Amino acid sequence: MLKDPLTNFWNLRGLQRIFDHVIKKYIYSEDYLLLTFYVLLPGDKQFKPFINSILRACAHFLRGLFSPKDFFTRPQEKTFAIICVGRAIQEIQELIERLKGKSFPCRIGHHRLSIRYLVGGTNILGADSLPLVLERALSAAQKGTFIRV
Repeated sequence: MLKDPLTNFWNLRGLQRIFDHVIKKYIYSEDYLLLTFYVLLPGDKQFKPFINSILRACAHFLRGLFSPKDFFTRPQEKTFAIICVGRAIQEIQELIERLKGKSFPCRIGHHRLSIRYLVGGTNILGADSLPLVLERALSAAQKGTFIRV
C-alpha cells in the first residue's frame, strides 16, 4: 500500500517510490523542494478521539496551498511532506515565512480549533537520499526556516 487511507496522501513507501522513480530521474532537469509540516496536536485528552479529524483538516489545508502537480505525502503520523515541483527557492522561502507561527482551522462538533504546526523546507540534490532530505526538512521546520544546500 502506497497511500495513507486517512488523507489519501502518499505514505512513506509511496514517498520513497516518488523519490526513487521521479525525483532521481528528473533531478537535473527540474527543481524539487521538500516542505514539511509537523502538526502540533492538542494535548487535551478530550480531543484524543478526534486526532484523525484534525489530520484530515490539515490535509485539506495543505491541498489548498499547493499545486496539483506537487506531491502530497504523509510519511509519519504527525508529519506531512510536500514535494514542490519546479518552484523557485525564493518563492518557497516566502511561503514558509508567511506560514510560520500560524495555524489551520479545524471543526470538531461545535468546537472550532486552531491547530498549530511547524513548517520548514529544503532543496533536493542529486546526491541526496530520502532519509537525509526528510531529516534536513524536519530540522528546518523546528527552526521555521528553509535550509539550502
